Amino acid sequence: MPWNEFWKIDHDQKVVRLSGNSVEARRDAIDGVLDKAKDQAIFKVLNKWTGERFPVFGPERELIVDLERAAATLFGIVTYGVHLVVYREEEAGELSIWLARRSAQKVLHPNKLGVTVGGSLRAGETPSECVIREAQEEASLPVDVVSAAIKSVGSLSYVTSSETKSTSGGEAGLIRPEIQYLYEMKVNEDVVPTPFDNEASDISLYSVEEIQKSLFSGDWTPANACIMLDFFIRHGLITYETEENYNQILTRLHRPLGIQSA
Repeated sequence: MPWNEFWKIDHDQKVVRLSGNSVEARRDAIDGVLDKAKDQAIFKVLNKWTGERFPVFGPERELIVDLERAAATLFGIVTYGVHLVVYREEEAGELSIWLARRSAQKVLHPNKLGVTVGGSLRAGETPSECVIREAQEEASLPVDVVSAAIKSVGSLSYVTSSETKSTSGGEAGLIRPEIQYLYEMKVNEDVVPTPFDNEASDISLYSVEEIQKSLFSGDWTPANACIMLDFFIRHGLITYETEENYNQILTRLHRPLGIQSA
């Protein structure tokens, strides 16, 4: 990393300190380093530069700095996302769930299944603002409908690392702790999500049995599979009596991250 004068590096303790007495100053400092690293082609992951910024929060949930999304894994910061499961209850009482199949053009996990709506939480955006925006952009769901019907149902926290087979041109072995804020929305037959911004190639209605089969076949992105498991647990479709790994699943879906988060 081409550190500049705004950074204090302790190689013995392996500690990196970013100076600056304001969000703006710290942002300029981190941008200066990342711009140089990108120009020098030091890290392949920076070729995925997005222009979106991820927040870094302090102990009082205050914004400390924000940085380019593609650089998040280089610093190991907590990243945040939101996911919305849209479902309906059929006449027999069974649930049907709207699932989105990712576009073939997606860099990560193309053509894989996911829940109805999902996206990254941008700096300066609350989870509810994010899920309402993403629902309109990805699934053509009107803002007024989503605002009135969504229900906040908690969060997941876990740690992932990039693997050679899934980096798509980036570095392997980068650590990424994540928090996903979860929402669900029960709808009637009048509400039909449809792709809008080409993030998804298709959004279709699936039965619980169909979803279970697709999970076992590996047809899902890892994060979205976790979110679907959480939905099944919340609605009593997975219980202690029916799943021998019930407690292990619960623990891994709500892992203490051990680092500062919002």
